[in-house]
Amino acid sequence: MTGSEIQNSKIDYSMLRILFDSSPQAMLVVKDGKIIFTNSALAHAVGLKPQQVVGQEISRIASLIDLDNQEDVVSRFSALSSGKRKFDKDRFQLSDEKGKKYVLEFSANAIKVDKKRFIVLYGVDVSSDEFSKKTLADERKVFSVIAEATLSSEAIPDLCNRVLKGLVDTLGFQIGTVRLFNRTTNSLDLVAHVGLEEGDTQAIVSMDDPDFLVARTARTLSPLFTENIDKSPESKDRMARAKELGIHALIFWPIIGSDGDLLGVINIAAKEPKSLEEEQRTVFSTIASMFSTILERKQAEEELQEFRDRFTAFADNMPGPVYIKDQDSKILFVNRYMRDQSPKPKRDDWEGLSNVDLFNKDRAMQLTEEDRLVLKEGPIDRIHERLLDGKQRTYRTHKFPIIREGREPLIGGFSIDITEQVEAEKQREEARARAIWMSDLMAHDINNLHQGIMSSLELLLESEEMTDNLKDIARRALEQVHRSVSLINNVKKFQLVNQETFPLEKTDPADALTASIQMVKQSFPQMKVTINTDLDSGKYCIMSNDFLQDVFYNLLHNSVKFTPDDEIRIDIKTSLVDEGEFLQFEFEDWGPGIDDRLKKSILTGIDDRVHRVSGVGLTLVKQIVEMYSGTIGVESRVEGDFTKGTRFVIKLPNGC
Repeated sequence: MTGSEIQNSKIDYSMLRILFDSSPQAMLVVKDGKIIFTNSALAHAVGLKPQQVVGQEISRIASLIDLDNQEDVVSRFSALSSGKRKFDKDRFQLSDEKGKKYVLEFSANAIKVDKKRFIVLYGVDVSSDEFSKKTLADERKVFSVIAEATLSSEAIPDLCNRVLKGLVDTLGFQIGTVRLFNRTTNSLDLVAHVGLEEGDTQAIVSMDDPDFLVARTARTLSPLFTENIDKSPESKDRMARAKELGIHALIFWPIIGSDGDLLGVINIAAKEPKSLEEEQRTVFSTIASMFSTILERKQAEEELQEFRDRFTAFADNMPGPVYIKDQDSKILFVNRYMRDQSPKPKRDDWEGLSNVDLFNKDRAMQLTEEDRLVLKEGPIDRIHERLLDGKQRTYRTHKFPIIREGREPLIGGFSIDITEQVEAEKQREEARARAIWMSDLMAHDINNLHQGIMSSLELLLESEEMTDNLKDIARRALEQVHRSVSLINNVKKFQLVNQETFPLEKTDPADALTASIQMVKQSFPQMKVTINTDLDSGKYCIMSNDFLQDVFYNLLHNSVKFTPDDEIRIDIKTSLVDEGEFLQFEFEDWGPGIDDRLKKSILTGIDDRVHRVSGVGLTLVKQIVEMYSGTIGVESRVEGDFTKGTRFVIKLPNGC
């Protein structure tokens, strides 16, 4: 029915019901501010029955519209009723009696029938379209927040707070938190929050805590959407904290990295029940996913920056140059030492400088060729001198390739100022030369004097004119000269053992032991020395050298020297120990023994800061045994009674 047809006839309400009641399009007819007709579609849309609508003031429908638009709707109806306007069209959000929201697009025409003014409204449900537009607008707002966060140089807590606030504001929530997973403590640590006061929520929540929704979300990696906590199936204990804060609707979403590992949990909440439509869930999941990417990248950047800071701090505290170059020998990094000590004018920006920029032509060509060889053949190590502040300094430089998978290699290098070490080494060499000269003097010239003294004493001992008392004095003097000769020989051997490297050879220990036994017996011709051994020639083979004979000789000589009897017995036992890895020698004597208090110090090294009571001989023995990668120990022959004699135990690696 057209407007002209209505103007030329009376209103037939039964005809209106027939025409419009079954229409899916909402329809309303108003006369003098009162509703005189509505179809079922409109009544259903507002949650009322037609009889509840007909006869009501237009404000009855207006009251269902959002509060902010109610007065506007009434005034616009008045304009139509008074003839000031003939047509009006707009979209309004309505809420039914159950609180459900939807959007209708109203088109209103003012018409006359029998000189009476009517307003006919047509309403189309555009909720889906309107909510899609709102969702799109929300997405754009939040995407804008994400885009800003992507370009931001803020620290992670500030970044999290920025994204969280954008989500809360855009999606119409009031409260939000971001917690990051702490692998060290297995906890979720609060890094950002919106709408909460200090103390409203725990700063740290254990992953294993059963009473926190955030922990449950983190453990299961499953999102949680709750429109109304009063109707939630979650446990009351978990919801108690939310109720204390006046929360009714909430979302928990796990932040998951690209490798599937947990990064944290983001949570937003509202203080009123909220209808979380599928579109909102989709928006939130999309944003949360994008946020996880940003967060993961930011964490990687911060870890990389932390590594850079550590490397820079380390390099800046090195007592010499540290640098990294690209494959074209251009500087990528230099440490503070290079910046401060450069012969060129000091500058902060070294990146891109080449060897030519830093050194003279010949030196630059030399270094460039050296860089090329490093990339081609591997690390180099060299010592060079450089004039610095008018003084010649010595440096040790190590240069090496830095191999990077799928990328061009780099060149790394560092130098250490070894001037003091070089000077100290020179001084040590000079001291060593003086020591060798003194040792040679003692071994040659003083021993020549000793030979003269010994010859004279031996002649006196053979003289029949000497009394027994004088012969006894001469004999003791001869023994002291022999000790002096032995001391000089040992000092000479100390020099050899400590200053030179002697190769180890295949050795039959029986040969060295046999020679040592003969030498000891010859050294004490006036004594009856019995030395028993189970070591046969050809039985064992070890890696040693000529000093092995000195080891055996010193041990045997000490046993004879310190035994007061004229008849002396020494037993030497050999065996394989430690599953055949070592050949063990046991030297047992029946002398006065060694006090237990002295056993720990008797085998000290020449550099050990304790009082040595063993003389040079046993110290030399210890150094030779250690040169063979062996061990030596001392114990009582009879356990618990050191006065019954001594046992020296030597272990040397078995096999050749």
